[in-house]
Amino acid sequence: MTTRGDGLRERDRYRRASIREQLGGEVEALRRHPGIVLIVVIILAGAAILVVSRPELLRVTKLAAGDCLYVHAADAQQDAPGRPIGTDTGVVNALYADGAERASCDLSHSHEVAATVSFDENAVAPYPGSGTLTERRLTDCQAAFAAWVGRPVEGSELDLLVAVPTEAAWKDGIRVGACLVERRDGGFISGRMQGSGR
Repeated sequence: MTTRGDGLRERDRYRRASIREQLGGEVEALRRHPGIVLIVVIILAGAAILVVSRPELLRVTKLAAGDCLYVHAADAQQDAPGRPIGTDTGVVNALYADGAERASCDLSHSHEVAATVSFDENAVAPYPGSGTLTERRLTDCQAAFAAWVGRPVEGSELDLLVAVPTEAAWKDGIRVGACLVERRDGGFISGRMQGSGR
């Protein structure tokens, strides 16, 4: 107990317990109930594991060649029968609106980044349309796909998705895109596709 030079505890002197006295009482109560201590430790450990194991969220502006991703497309497994990863439009919309989870390349993932691309327009330039932006970076992305996979898109079991800014992202000043490798059948990728020749 905390005492003053006059021998009085702070509780007696000021009619309130000091923080040290309050904590001392709580610690003493916990010592008498080890089950509660165990439950608190388990809860805190579980919360720490959830924080540490939470996948890293990447915005499209932070993507780099070699990143393996899990994109949460809104139409995945719902409006796209046979395409568990979602339609290309759904993937692009989700990527620019919400970002993507960084995934382990050795485990199941929806896409791999073969390269990133940029556009030269300034922040106030009107949106040229996704078709125009895709056309402008298609050749670059085809070359990046071939270099990444080890074969051209034609004849590959994999496919190329040229992800370019949506109109909303463009209005927000986003001027980057990505050359994404995905499975042609819309399924998840198992293992890294770099140099796979598939």
